[in-house]
Amino acid sequence: MENITALLDSIFGIETEDLTTLHVLSRAFVIYIIGIILVRLSNKRFVDKLTAFDIIIAIITGSLLSRANTNTNLFLKVLPACLLLILMHRLLSYIASFSDKFGNLVKGHERVLVEDGEILWKAMERSHLSEQDLIQTLRLNTHSENIKKIKVARLERNGDISFIFKNSSD
Repeated sequence: MENITALLDSIFGIETEDLTTLHVLSRAFVIYIIGIILVRLSNKRFVDKLTAFDIIIAIITGSLLSRANTNTNLFLKVLPACLLLILMHRLLSYIASFSDKFGNLVKGHERVLVEDGEILWKAMERSHLSEQDLIQTLRLNTHSENIKKIKVARLERNGDISFIFKNSSD
C-alpha cells in the first residue's frame, strides 16, 4: 500500500504541499479524462442546448474539477463529489421524464408568446423579451418577419423560441 501511495504522490502530488509542473500536468490529464467520462455519464443534453438545470451542473462540475487540479488536498476528494453530482443530475432528469410537475420545477416550463398571430404582451414582459427580440428570432429561424402567419410561438425551456405557422386554410 505504501508503494501505491508513493507512486500516486510522485505522479499527482497527493501528499505533497508544493505541486510541481509535472503534478499539475498529470492531474490535468486525469481530470480531462474524468471530465469526458462524467459528461458521457450525464446525457447528451448536458452539451447541447442547456436549461438552467443543466447549466448549474456544468458550472459546479467544472469548478470542482478545476479545484482538483490545483489544490493539493482536494484531488481525490473532488472526483467522487463530481460523480455524485452527475448521478443526481441523471436521477432528477429521469424523475422529470415521468412527472411534468417535477420537470417544470427543476427545468422550467415553456411560455406561449404568440397565439393566432397576436403577440401576448404579458408573456413577453414576463420573459423579458422585446418585440424586436421576437422578430429577430422569427427571421433567423423561419426566414419570415410576419407575426400574423404564426399560429403559436413558445419560449421553450432551453431559451429557444419555437414557431408553428398557421395552415394555409386557417
